[in-house]
Amino acid sequence: MPWPWSASPAPPPPPGPTPVQAEVVAVLPASPPPPPEEVRPSAPPAPDRFPALEQRSVEELQQLQANTTAAEDLILEHASVQDLAKKLQAAREENKQLADCILRSEPAVNEVSSAYEAATEELRNLKASVEALGQQRAEILKRRSPQQLGAQLNAQAQQAEGQAEEMLHQALQNPALDAAGFSQFRQQFMQQKMEKHLRLALKSSLEPPGDGFSACGGSA
Repeated sequence: MPWPWSASPAPPPPPGPTPVQAEVVAVLPASPPPPPEEVRPSAPPAPDRFPALEQRSVEELQQLQANTTAAEDLILEHASVQDLAKKLQAAREENKQLADCILRSEPAVNEVSSAYEAATEELRNLKASVEALGQQRAEILKRRSPQQLGAQLNAQAQQAEGQAEEMLHQALQNPALDAAGFSQFRQQFMQQKMEKHLRLALKSSLEPPGDGFSACGGSA
């Protein structure tokens, strides 16, 4: 019988997953493109030959080197320099013509600018007038709303009722009222009553359906 400690060893555990090495790649932001280089006019190249100097002796060249004015006059006699001088003169003439054109156009430009400012001011005033008229229209429409008109008609009906009651009170307090006076009282009294009912009828026509019964209330 085998001893417990003489048993065969347990099998090794299964191998785990193989580690994978990750590679990190840095992403750099793209650099902005360089600004365009400013193009400036460059000086013309120096001529390869200067025939006027080739004909001078060493002594004359030394004198030219000592006399700056004479050297500059000699340079100005060169063909390429004269060509550049002509181009410079032409550019100056063109600039002068452009300046003269601008000066001639200045009065017209000022006139147009003044007309534009005047038109702008007129438009601003017109806009303010239109806004004021719009506010007035809104106020008028607000006063003409059914609620406002109903309140005004109701106040007029109450005023007519009060005047009719005052006439009736005065007639009852006058025992010497004759037939002509009674006829006049009756006409004025009925007029005030008609005014009252007319105002209440108009008020009722402005109210939503279902409110007409309460609108015509009041003493007859």
